[in-house]
Amino acid sequence: MFLTKCLDGLKRLPDESIDLIIADPPKDNWDTITEPSQNNTLQEYYQWNQAWLYESHRVLKNTGSIYIFSPWQYSGMYQGLLGNIFNIQSRIIWRNQFLKNQNSTWADETSDIWFATKSDDFLFKQHPIGISTIEKIDTHLIESNLWLDIPRIVEEGGRYPEKLFSRIIGSSSFKLNWVLDPFMGCGDVGVVCKKDGRRFIGFEADKDRMLLSMKRIDES
Repeated sequence: MFLTKCLDGLKRLPDESIDLIIADPPKDNWDTITEPSQNNTLQEYYQWNQAWLYESHRVLKNTGSIYIFSPWQYSGMYQGLLGNIFNIQSRIIWRNQFLKNQNSTWADETSDIWFATKSDDFLFKQHPIGISTIEKIDTHLIESNLWLDIPRIVEEGGRYPEKLFSRIIGSSSFKLNWVLDPFMGCGDVGVVCKKDGRRFIGFEADKDRMLLSMKRIDES
């Protein structure tokens, strides 16, 4: 775990060193902004996302995967960015029961998770998938990309339920694989990685959040 901005941390990692990236990018005060009072333009936000995604592509192993959490307002942007850099495999829709901002018409109850891979040869459900292997995943192991069963219960100090990250980590990594969370926040991904036997790298630019996350992960 490192006290650093996302881009600065990514640039320090070796090429093809990470098996899985799970990212929930911030929507404001991201790490190219020096003054909290500054307003981000959409173009600047797009360019910043493009920069850290290119670095993510560099550090990801050829068989690796990336998952990006996105509200519906930014989902199209991430689809375009990922499509230019990675191979998009699926858009997962999950029942996000923790959304704070509600519209005056239809209530927001879902968010997107974009699932992409570095190449056509990747790992999924402990099986190799891709054009270089004849082995295909058993049909009974295939799950829907509509996740309506995520519980409301959030573990103490967390933001999202552990089941959400456990499903991703279990589907796209093995024991002792390296999992990166470039926007660590409260440390949810790190907690699940420790419980599920994965090696974890996390970046966080806020010192207070960093210390709280380290404490949560150490005590998990």
